[in-house]
Amino acid sequence: MEALKERLDSAGRLPVMPTVLAHPTDTPTLVADHLPHTSDRDRRRAFTVPRLSTGRYLAVEDGDELVVIDIGSKPLHLGRSPAADVMLEHLSVSRRHAVVATRGDVVVVLDDRSLNGIVVNGERVGEAVLAHGDEIRLGEVSVRFLDIH
Repeated sequence: MEALKERLDSAGRLPVMPTVLAHPTDTPTLVADHLPHTSDRDRRRAFTVPRLSTGRYLAVEDGDELVVIDIGSKPLHLGRSPAADVMLEHLSVSRRHAVVATRGDVVVVLDDRSLNGIVVNGERVGEAVLAHGDEIRLGEVSVRFLDIH
Protein backbone atom coordinates (compact mmCIF):
# COMPACT_ATOMS: atom_id res chain seq x y z
CA MET A 1 0.00 0.00 0.00
CA GLU A 2 2.89 2.35 0.80
CA ALA A 3 4.46 1.69 -2.62
CA LEU A 4 1.20 2.69 -4.31
CA LYS A 5 0.98 5.94 -2.35
CA GLU A 6 4.53 6.86 -3.42
CA ARG A 7 3.56 6.61 -7.13
CA LEU A 8 0.58 9.00 -6.87
CA ASP A 9 0.98 12.53 -8.20
CA SER A 10 0.03 15.67 -6.27
CA ALA A 11 -3.66 15.27 -7.19
CA GLY A 12 -3.72 11.68 -5.91
CA ARG A 13 -3.78 10.03 -9.35
CA LEU A 14 -1.54 7.37 -10.84
CA PRO A 15 0.85 8.68 -13.49
CA VAL A 16 -0.23 8.31 -17.10
CA MET A 17 1.39 5.32 -18.76
CA PRO A 18 2.82 5.82 -22.25
CA THR A 19 0.84 4.03 -24.90
CA VAL A 20 2.48 1.43 -27.05
CA LEU A 21 2.08 2.41 -30.68
CA ALA A 22 2.44 -0.05 -33.51
CA HIS A 23 5.39 0.59 -35.77
CA PRO A 24 4.34 2.11 -39.07
CA THR A 25 4.92 -0.23 -41.98
CA ASP A 26 7.41 0.65 -44.65
CA THR A 27 5.06 -0.39 -47.44
CA PRO A 28 1.47 0.85 -47.56
CA THR A 29 -1.34 -1.55 -48.40
CA LEU A 30 -1.94 -1.65 -52.12
CA VAL A 31 -5.45 -1.61 -53.53
CA ALA A 32 -5.69 -3.73 -56.64
CA ASP A 33 -8.32 -3.56 -59.35
CA HIS A 34 -8.34 -7.34 -59.90
CA LEU A 35 -8.80 -10.39 -57.72
CA PRO A 36 -5.70 -12.30 -56.66
CA HIS A 37 -5.04 -15.75 -58.07
CA THR A 38 -5.22 -18.77 -55.80
CA SER A 39 -1.81 -20.12 -54.88
CA ASP A 40 -0.78 -23.58 -56.08
CA ARG A 41 -0.70 -24.77 -52.46
CA ASP A 42 -4.34 -23.73 -51.96
CA ARG A 43 -5.37 -25.27 -55.28
CA ARG A 44 -4.00 -28.65 -54.20
CA ARG A 45 -6.13 -28.53 -51.04
CA ALA A 46 -9.28 -27.35 -52.83
CA PHE A 47 -11.72 -29.40 -54.86
CA THR A 48 -13.54 -28.50 -58.04
CA VAL A 49 -17.31 -28.30 -58.16
CA PRO A 50 -18.90 -28.99 -61.54
CA ARG A 51 -20.79 -26.11 -63.07
CA LEU A 52 -24.58 -26.57 -63.05
CA SER A 53 -26.36 -26.87 -66.39
CA THR A 54 -28.99 -24.35 -67.35
CA GLY A 55 -32.10 -25.01 -65.28
CA ARG A 56 -33.90 -24.44 -62.01
CA TYR A 57 -32.77 -26.13 -58.82
CA LEU A 58 -33.31 -26.35 -55.07
CA ALA A 59 -30.17 -26.43 -52.93
CA VAL A 60 -30.51 -28.13 -49.53
CA GLU A 61 -27.81 -28.60 -46.90
CA ASP A 62 -27.51 -32.23 -45.83
CA GLY A 63 -24.96 -32.43 -43.03
CA ASP A 64 -21.65 -31.35 -44.56
CA GLU A 65 -22.91 -31.63 -48.12
CA LEU A 66 -24.98 -29.40 -50.36
CA VAL A 67 -27.58 -31.38 -52.32
CA VAL A 68 -28.84 -29.78 -55.55
CA ILE A 69 -32.20 -31.03 -56.84
CA ASP A 70 -33.46 -30.34 -60.37
CA ILE A 71 -36.99 -28.92 -60.25
CA GLY A 72 -38.06 -30.09 -63.71
CA SER A 73 -41.57 -29.64 -65.14
CA LYS A 74 -43.56 -31.77 -62.65
CA PRO A 75 -44.57 -30.37 -59.21
CA LEU A 76 -42.03 -31.23 -56.52
CA HIS A 77 -43.45 -32.14 -53.09
CA LEU A 78 -41.32 -31.27 -50.05
CA GLY A 79 -41.92 -32.68 -46.59
CA ARG A 80 -41.01 -35.17 -43.88
CA SER A 81 -43.06 -38.01 -45.39
CA PRO A 82 -41.22 -40.80 -47.23
CA ALA A 83 -43.76 -40.23 -50.03
CA ALA A 84 -42.42 -36.66 -50.61
CA ASP A 85 -40.24 -36.05 -53.68
CA VAL A 86 -37.76 -34.24 -51.41
CA MET A 87 -37.78 -35.77 -47.93
CA LEU A 88 -36.57 -33.36 -45.22
CA GLU A 89 -35.95 -35.26 -41.99
CA HIS A 90 -36.54 -32.55 -39.38
CA LEU A 91 -39.30 -32.41 -36.77
CA SER A 92 -40.15 -28.80 -37.68
CA VAL A 93 -41.06 -29.90 -41.22
CA SER A 94 -44.60 -31.21 -41.80
CA ARG A 95 -45.16 -34.51 -43.58
CA ARG A 96 -46.65 -32.53 -46.48
CA HIS A 97 -45.04 -29.14 -46.14
CA ALA A 98 -44.70 -27.41 -49.52
CA VAL A 99 -44.96 -27.83 -53.28
CA VAL A 100 -42.61 -26.22 -55.80
CA ALA A 101 -44.20 -25.99 -59.24
CA THR A 102 -43.52 -24.40 -62.61
CA ARG A 103 -46.26 -22.11 -63.91
CA GLY A 104 -45.40 -20.97 -67.41
CA ASP A 105 -42.07 -19.15 -67.14
CA VAL A 106 -42.05 -18.80 -63.34
CA VAL A 107 -41.49 -21.16 -60.43
CA VAL A 108 -43.76 -20.87 -57.38
CA VAL A 109 -43.67 -22.36 -53.91
CA LEU A 110 -47.00 -23.20 -52.25
CA ASP A 111 -47.78 -24.09 -48.65
CA ASP A 112 -49.21 -27.62 -48.55
CA ARG A 113 -51.27 -27.14 -45.33
CA SER A 114 -48.14 -27.27 -43.18
CA LEU A 115 -48.15 -26.53 -39.47
CA ASN A 116 -45.19 -24.09 -39.47
CA GLY A 117 -45.88 -22.53 -42.88
CA ILE A 118 -43.33 -21.39 -45.43
CA VAL A 119 -41.16 -18.30 -45.20
CA VAL A 120 -39.58 -16.81 -48.33
CA ASN A 121 -36.79 -14.29 -47.71
CA GLY A 122 -37.99 -13.67 -44.15
CA GLU A 123 -41.69 -13.18 -44.99
CA ARG A 124 -44.34 -15.81 -44.23
CA VAL A 125 -46.36 -16.57 -47.35
CA GLY A 126 -48.95 -19.04 -48.57
CA GLU A 127 -47.63 -18.82 -52.14
CA ALA A 128 -44.69 -16.97 -53.70
CA VAL A 129 -43.02 -16.60 -57.08
CA LEU A 130 -39.35 -17.53 -56.72
CA ALA A 131 -36.34 -15.63 -58.03
CA HIS A 132 -32.71 -16.76 -58.18
CA GLY A 133 -31.17 -16.87 -54.70
CA ASP A 134 -34.43 -16.81 -52.73
CA GLU A 135 -34.30 -18.55 -49.35
CA ILE A 136 -37.26 -20.79 -48.54
CA ARG A 137 -37.63 -21.81 -44.88
CA LEU A 138 -39.68 -24.88 -44.11
CA GLY A 139 -39.83 -24.92 -40.33
CA GLU A 140 -36.14 -24.75 -39.35
CA VAL A 141 -34.86 -26.13 -42.67
CA SER A 142 -33.50 -23.69 -45.23
CA VAL A 143 -33.69 -24.33 -48.98
CA ARG A 144 -32.21 -22.04 -51.65
CA PHE A 145 -33.75 -21.57 -55.12
CA LEU A 146 -31.28 -21.42 -58.01
CA ASP A 147 -32.20 -20.27 -61.53
CA ILE A 148 -29.15 -20.92 -63.73
CA HIS A 149 -29.14 -19.34 -67.22
